[in-house]
Amino acid sequence: RTLHVPQWFLSKETPAMQQWWEIKSQNMDVVLFFKVGKFYELFHMDADIGMKELELIYMKGEKAHSGFPEISYGKFADQLVEKGYKVARVEQTETPDMMKRRNSTTRGP
Repeated sequence: RTLHVPQWFLSKETPAMQQWWEIKSQNMDVVLFFKVGKFYELFHMDADIGMKELELIYMKGEKAHSGFPEISYGKFADQLVEKGYKVARVEQTETPDMMKRRNSTTRGP
């Protein structure tokens, strides 16, 4: 299952959320565990599933999201799979130093 996400919408999102929407739009039937630092975060409809099925709580912010420490990935992924969900994880491979270099070369005047 896929979803079209308009470019005007993506252009208003952070780079991380753009990446999330690009992946999610091609995998609407999969719960995405999105790595942010030492945590996995679930956004939007995935956060709703996390709240309902894993008893996670919503975190503060404008967008629905929830999360948990990386050490809990196996436990939570197993619980969702046992309940019939498909699960995928998106790993963060960029280090803070790499992000600083990328941001220093992609910013405008």
